[in-house]
Amino acid sequence: MACSSLLLSYAPHIQSSPVGKLILEFDWSSTPLGSIQQWPQSLKTVVSLMLANPSQSCLFWGPARTLIYNNAWARIVSGSKHPHLMGVPGRVAFHEIWDTFSVHCESVYQGKHVSRVDDLLFFDSQPSGELTSTSIRDDDIPLKLETYFTWSYLPIQAENGEVGGILNNCIETTDKVLSERRMLTVHTLAERTALTRTTAEFWQAVSDSLTQNEHDFPFFLCYSATTTASSNAYPDAAETISNPSCDLRSEYSHFSSSTSAVRHIELDLVKSCGVQPGHPAAPCKVELTTSNALKSHRSWPFSKACFGRTPLRAKNLHPEGFQARSWGDTPGDAILIPIHGADDMLVGLVLFGLNTRRPYDDHYTNFHQTLLRNLNLSYIAAQAFEREMQRTEELQALDRAKTMFFQNVSHELRTPLTLIKGPCEDALKEEGKLDPTSRSRFKLIYRASGRLLRLVNSLMLFSSAEAKRLQAAYKPVRLGPVTTDLASLFRSAIEKAGINYTVDCGELDDAREVFVDLSMWEKIVFNLLSNAIKYTNEGSITLLLRFHSTEVELRVEDSGCGIPEDQKELVLQRFHRVAYAEGRSHEGTGIGLALTSELVKLHGGHIKVESTLGKGSSFIVRLPRGYSHLPAQDIVRDVDHASINKAGYEGIVEEANGWLSDDSETASTLSVSSEPGTESSGSPQPLCILLAEDNADARSYIKTILSTIVQVVIAVPDGRVALDYIRNRMCPDLLITDVMMPGLNGLDLLQELDKDPNPDIQNLPIILLTASSGSEGKIDPKPDRFLQRPIDYLLKPFSSVELVHRVQTRLHTVRQKLELERQVQQRTTELDYAQQRYRRMTELAPVAIFETDDMHRSLITFANERFFSLTGSPRSLPLRFDETIDLIESDYQPAADQMWSEVLDSGKSTHLELQCVSPLPAMTWLCADFDYTVVGTLTDQTEQRIFAAQQLDAERQKTDEAMNRRRQQEAFIDIVSHELRNPISAILQSANLLSGSKTRLSSIFKELFVYFSMITQPGLDVSKIQSLLEESRSELEDVSHAVASVELCARHQTIIASDILVVSRLDSNLLSIKPTTFHLMDELQNTLAMFTVQAETQSIEFKLDVGLSVTKETRIIADPTRLGQILVNLISNSCRALESWAGNRQISFHVSLSQSQPFKIPGQNHHRQASDPALEASRIWVVFHISDTGPGIPVEDQARLFTRFNDVHTTDTNATRRSSSLEGTGLGLYLCRKLAELQGGDIKFSGIPGQGAAFFFFIEARLAENAPFVGAPISLQTSERYRPISSSMIIPALNQMHTAMTSVSKSIATKHENGEPNLFGASMLAIPVSTRPQDAERQDHVRRAKINILIVEDNAINQKLLRRQVEKAGFTVTYSALQYLEATKYRYQDLQSGTRIYPSLILMDLEMPILDGLEATARIRVWEAEDKLPGKLLIYAITGNARQGQIDAALAAGMNDVYIKPYNIADIIRRVDLDCQPE
Repeated sequence: MACSSLLLSYAPHIQSSPVGKLILEFDWSSTPLGSIQQWPQSLKTVVSLMLANPSQSCLFWGPARTLIYNNAWARIVSGSKHPHLMGVPGRVAFHEIWDTFSVHCESVYQGKHVSRVDDLLFFDSQPSGELTSTSIRDDDIPLKLETYFTWSYLPIQAENGEVGGILNNCIETTDKVLSERRMLTVHTLAERTALTRTTAEFWQAVSDSLTQNEHDFPFFLCYSATTTASSNAYPDAAETISNPSCDLRSEYSHFSSSTSAVRHIELDLVKSCGVQPGHPAAPCKVELTTSNALKSHRSWPFSKACFGRTPLRAKNLHPEGFQARSWGDTPGDAILIPIHGADDMLVGLVLFGLNTRRPYDDHYTNFHQTLLRNLNLSYIAAQAFEREMQRTEELQALDRAKTMFFQNVSHELRTPLTLIKGPCEDALKEEGKLDPTSRSRFKLIYRASGRLLRLVNSLMLFSSAEAKRLQAAYKPVRLGPVTTDLASLFRSAIEKAGINYTVDCGELDDAREVFVDLSMWEKIVFNLLSNAIKYTNEGSITLLLRFHSTEVELRVEDSGCGIPEDQKELVLQRFHRVAYAEGRSHEGTGIGLALTSELVKLHGGHIKVESTLGKGSSFIVRLPRGYSHLPAQDIVRDVDHASINKAGYEGIVEEANGWLSDDSETASTLSVSSEPGTESSGSPQPLCILLAEDNADARSYIKTILSTIVQVVIAVPDGRVALDYIRNRMCPDLLITDVMMPGLNGLDLLQELDKDPNPDIQNLPIILLTASSGSEGKIDPKPDRFLQRPIDYLLKPFSSVELVHRVQTRLHTVRQKLELERQVQQRTTELDYAQQRYRRMTELAPVAIFETDDMHRSLITFANERFFSLTGSPRSLPLRFDETIDLIESDYQPAADQMWSEVLDSGKSTHLELQCVSPLPAMTWLCADFDYTVVGTLTDQTEQRIFAAQQLDAERQKTDEAMNRRRQQEAFIDIVSHELRNPISAILQSANLLSGSKTRLSSIFKELFVYFSMITQPGLDVSKIQSLLEESRSELEDVSHAVASVELCARHQTIIASDILVVSRLDSNLLSIKPTTFHLMDELQNTLAMFTVQAETQSIEFKLDVGLSVTKETRIIADPTRLGQILVNLISNSCRALESWAGNRQISFHVSLSQSQPFKIPGQNHHRQASDPALEASRIWVVFHISDTGPGIPVEDQARLFTRFNDVHTTDTNATRRSSSLEGTGLGLYLCRKLAELQGGDIKFSGIPGQGAAFFFFIEARLAENAPFVGAPISLQTSERYRPISSSMIIPALNQMHTAMTSVSKSIATKHENGEPNLFGASMLAIPVSTRPQDAERQDHVRRAKINILIVEDNAINQKLLRRQVEKAGFTVTYSALQYLEATKYRYQDLQSGTRIYPSLILMDLEMPILDGLEATARIRVWEAEDKLPGKLLIYAITGNARQGQIDAALAAGMNDVYIKPYNIADIIRRVDLDCQPE
């Protein structure tokens, strides 16, 4: 190592570098180079230079081409080859390129220089198989990597003068080559998509661009998307790309969630490369919906990409069948990229196959991000251009349709206009037949129809000009004289308005001609002059005509309002009108100047507009001279010297006169007479109406109508004059104004009136007249505050009747307003008087009253004397409310502040109980908000509080007494239950022991018989034995009957005690339902088993019928205890009824499940709706039908069946009760109904006297899951629990013994005679003695003997009985005492010392002196937790406490189970056998 360190001793930093340390520590002796000490100096020198070189460099030395490299070279191969290649021969290190590498090496050894630029090399992504590597291959890195290097091989001379090695200086240019290739693709894509104009061209450009780059796009698919939007948002289901380095979500986080509202997406394949359309990996059509958004398509996860709005990477599930592109590898993964349009909706999806020889790294991801940005922007641009083209086509079609519409409408309007204008003209020609008023009306109609006809003609002419269908006739016309004559028609109207009018068209005899269509020229001149007159209020109008060498120029100048600079070019467009232009009238359609422009263009000329806002405008028309510029077919060479048709333009001049004059002849005529059809019922009202209308005819007509309603009608021509009149002269009672007027229009007039500070002007009622209609036939005023004033709308044309009705309605409102003002003044006087009276009343009120100021609501401005006496505040007003809060106890001040804030904020009344510092502390504070002021009261509550406290104490005392009585009653019930069940339990357990003893006696008799059979002594007195056996049989029969009677009476007493306790709990509201899950058949069999003895004694047959819906596995969720009580009571009733019945004795049972309520009792409704739908679905009704064949119930008693203490008897009047018969309490059926109702059910009776009785009842339950039934069959279960005490089990044995003994005596005699010593024959040995049950019982006893049971019971009788029962079952009872807790502890101590056996379980009573069962159990559990006792001891409670709360308390204390007295010992033994396994 010391020698090797000399290799790099001059550069310690190189020695400590990773590769430097690797070279120094490498075992070179295992390579052909040998140890470093053996290296030639030339090798050491080159290695030193190579390691010091910061550029990528490696060395191949010796014939084996052993590889040595520096740190820079290690970085480019890190992970896949470094450090495994150090010291490796070249054929191993570069086995994948050895064929070419070896050729290059030979060339270098021959003295040649070898180098390459951007040389493509495919290296393995993991070390060679000959090398040992512990690296783990990343699935995302291809096996073969596409890499590019610029390198050169330099020969190194060894000491012997030959080439000893090759120095390779290289630079990896992979990133550069890939970037250039990919940027070329991006550039090509951007260049080609930029030229696209439609989406189809866009997809073609995308396909052409991507096809050229086969390495980065071995295959691709382009889909166009059609989306259907839905209002239901779908949660983001995006799936990020599997490579963490290429998560593109953040790149597109600016997109909104609109795609999540897409309901249906349809993808259509438009372009593909590398795979044929229809291939499993290239479906031609894909339909996606939100319902399958999270599901993957069988080929690609289209849903996740489209609905997730995020590019994602996917596996190629169908790599077969692709075209051979790129490197010829099997196609790999792909990237699905959604494309979104300008409206942020999905418009397409592109699927790019990934380069199979490059990892999907950050550079690859950025390349796809760049493509996606370009695709989105390019698609948006193409889509926008396509939409613009569509919009242009639509606008052109709409324009054509509009032009056609104008032509049709104009044509259709001519007919009615002819019928209007013709009769009017005929009527006006008949002199003397019309009165002045009628003549004026006909003239008004004639002028209006003429104006409308001119408008129709203009529309038709304009539409024809736009459609290029206008027929022109260009003739040579002496333009100077013709234009002079046209202009002279307007002179009188212009000069009448006080405007200077100048016409200069040259000399009248000017013979210079210009080819024009005369009718068109007339319209050009008239339109320009009409426009000048309309917008010139003062100043001058000039018309000039000048001839030039090549053109003629017409100039019309005015000094009117002018045109804004930005609208000078727009005035020549159709339908355009300058907004807020001040003119003489607002009439017009906006096509006059546009028509003029079209007519000028038809003459080959052009029109120019020059204007200065506020100074005037000039319209210059230039027409070329000659006719070469005109269509040859429209030229007429005949000279036209005809004069103009002045009559055809009288209407235009007359209309201009209407703009200039205030009233026309018609107006003056109509003013002097009233219209008969519009006269009001009385004289005109003394009110004033202001009328603003720019049209003189309309103004005079409306004024005439209004004159019949009111006395004063003021008519003005525009809004400016109306505003001046209202502000400076007087405010009218009603304003009627047109909307469209020059100067100040109707809406602007409303704005000015609204700004006026005078409230009378602000509230002035207005009727708007308009010819423009909104969607509802009315205009929409821009400011919303207009809606606050009384405004009405009247749409033109309107009738005089409608106008009169609207005006009278508004005037009626005005009169009401005046009347209201009078009433308000009168009411104000009355309120002043009421205020004074209110003040006097408050001073006499027993409560404190205060009131705040209407402006400053926190300032108390009025308070009565009682207020000051209660609060103790100083008697000075005004008083701030904050000062009164300071007079309140500090505990109540926050609540008072909050109450005051709520009153001021919400305006609702509220109240608060508080205490003041004053001597009268208890009071109620009530505040009420009355719009502007707050009124409050303070009421002294001291005496009421004292009285309420006394009442509350009394109620609490009553409540405590009631609770105490309830607790006492509950305690009494518990005591009665406990004290009744203890003796009953003792009786039943004694009967059980007797029954067991009887069984055992039977076995003893059998054993005695066997024993006697073995006796062979002669002289045996067989008759004596027979006599004893007969006597024993008689005694056992008596014992059997006695045991049956005891058990029957005890069972009867148990039922009676249970009924009494249930009634007590019902009366005390202590009875509750405790649903549990149980087997229905198990509960039913257990209940029937209780009556086995009684049924056998009374010869009653039980018949059980189970419905198809009930099986042994059926489990329900209900209260089995309450259900059993109903069944026990009903069976007991049937048994008592059959006891004295001489006929057939049978009780039938039928049980079934129903999905609906079986029946309803009239007047009762126990149906309960479940709150949980799942509970409602599992709800069922358990239906029982119990009937007997007894005497039945009399009809007169059936109504009292379900009442308390009923004395109902059977209909068997001849039956006699035996002295041993058992009577009931009269509570059984009453309890059956109550218990059924508590469980959501009911019960009813059905039967005929003399034919038995039947009871139907049902309860509500829930169906649980079925489970296997593990209980014993009913016959076995019955014999175990309640084995009948009858002679049938003993008498046969005695009979057998009697018969056997008879045979014995005979056999003895016979054998004696024959001298044979054997006293018994084979017949004696044939007596059947079963050994199998005895063997099983003996095995149980052996197993149980190892189980030690500790019995804890304070009642000595019950203790002895329980101990005897347990011992007879074979268990070991080693201790039975009251000091059970210490006994348990001592037994554990003895167990540790080995002197005694620790108990396996404890049978413990609950109610005991000194220490009850609950406390004892709790202490045992604590000792177990403290490891003072081993394990967890089983504790079963055997108690007379039957209430559910007591059972729950026992289980909560740590007991494992609870058995209620009288218990069934067989159940306890079964449970012990299951829980306890002997050690």
